[in-house]
Amino acid sequence: MVAEPRAQKQMRLAELVDLEAFREVMQSFADLYRIGIKVFDADGAKLVDVRVGAGPFCACLFQFTATKAACTRLVGQLKSELLDDHGEVKLFQCFSGLRYAVLPVIYEGDNLGRVIFGPFWPKDEVVPSSQIRALEPGIDFEQLAELARAVRDASDEGVRKMLGQLKLFVEVLLFSSYRAALTSQMHIESVTENYRELTDKNRQLLEANERLKELDRVKSNFLAMVSHELRTPLTSIIGYAEMLHEGMAGELNAEQREYVGTIMEKGETLLSMISSLLDISRIEAGKLRLALSEVSLSELAATAASTVLPQAAKKKLAFSQQLADNLPSLSADRDKVRQILINLLANAVKFTPDNGSVRLEIDRYFGVRHSVQMASDADSVFERGDEDFVRIRVTDTGIGIPADQQSKIFDSFYQVDSSSTREFGGTGLGLAIVKSFVESHRGEVWVESRMGEGSTFIVLLPTARS
Repeated sequence: MVAEPRAQKQMRLAELVDLEAFREVMQSFADLYRIGIKVFDADGAKLVDVRVGAGPFCACLFQFTATKAACTRLVGQLKSELLDDHGEVKLFQCFSGLRYAVLPVIYEGDNLGRVIFGPFWPKDEVVPSSQIRALEPGIDFEQLAELARAVRDASDEGVRKMLGQLKLFVEVLLFSSYRAALTSQMHIESVTENYRELTDKNRQLLEANERLKELDRVKSNFLAMVSHELRTPLTSIIGYAEMLHEGMAGELNAEQREYVGTIMEKGETLLSMISSLLDISRIEAGKLRLALSEVSLSELAATAASTVLPQAAKKKLAFSQQLADNLPSLSADRDKVRQILINLLANAVKFTPDNGSVRLEIDRYFGVRHSVQMASDADSVFERGDEDFVRIRVTDTGIGIPADQQSKIFDSFYQVDSSSTREFGGTGLGLAIVKSFVESHRGEVWVESRMGEGSTFIVLLPTARS
């Protein structure tokens, strides 16, 4: 495929400027006016991040759910709201009383990105705003006011003048950079040749890596073959045991029926283990495929519940479920979503002592992903926005999971109690399969647990597919 001529395509901001020098200049500009600066290119990639004064104040707000959500919404506006094509400054008001100014970076009619200038305190606003108290009554307002003193105040007109000076500098820089980019075209052939050599070396590395993975593929294929060969005779054993149990070969006395029932129960357990081995071998071999269709969560929840109710009844567990009324249909793989529910419920039943309880809840959740919520950097909200999910929660009153092992339980063959005398059986594959199935639907799964108090497994499945 012939590459598009460099002069005919829109240049990216990161390609035009010397990023190190550009960041140093932005740092100097921020130091001069004591106001922070962020620069994003047209694709939303962050090129410059200079924070001045407002860090502790914003971090304080980020500790509370309501104010954190309001901050997230404002960040989305700053990054994505349409700006003036002529390069005019646009002001954004924060609920905290802070204000931001956003300057589009325009060159030769192309939108190359945006400069976010702020936050600063506008001279006509109360510091800090009473809206904060309305959102989060429990916040320490005196501490917040003290932190606010580190943020510079400025008039809108003054900020526009500051950004006017910055705009002139950026235009000169882009002009010089664009000329340098055009001049560099004379070296394109040599650069292209170097790229071809690098591509060839990269291909060789990939081939070497593929050979190193061959042993793992052989292992997975062997595991799948053995599991398949075991499954066929085991299915026959279970079938004949069921016929004996039903009296098709003659009436059985109570003791004989009990023995045959045990054969059926243990056979089903072994068949479940073999099925898990087959699933994990397909996953490791990269053969996991989704058969998408419109899926009703209420229907699958009923099916999954009926599967585990007999085991729950044996242990005298209180089983309950609550499904929200506004659940949408999912475009998902019906069998895999059903298996997610069954594995989580079966896990909860297995690890909950007699007379405990297991609860299934499914509702709709609109917000950021769990991985973003757990990020320690408050500025990570610039990277992801809100999404629409179906949320599944399975809660038990079981033994709980130690905090240092909660991230490991989704690994294949991992058991919290791995001793030779461990109380609970199983292959350690159920949660690994859940994680693979959830992630194949672009979702997330995690656990919240305390030792001796029980566990809650949470699954987020996005309602829309890209």
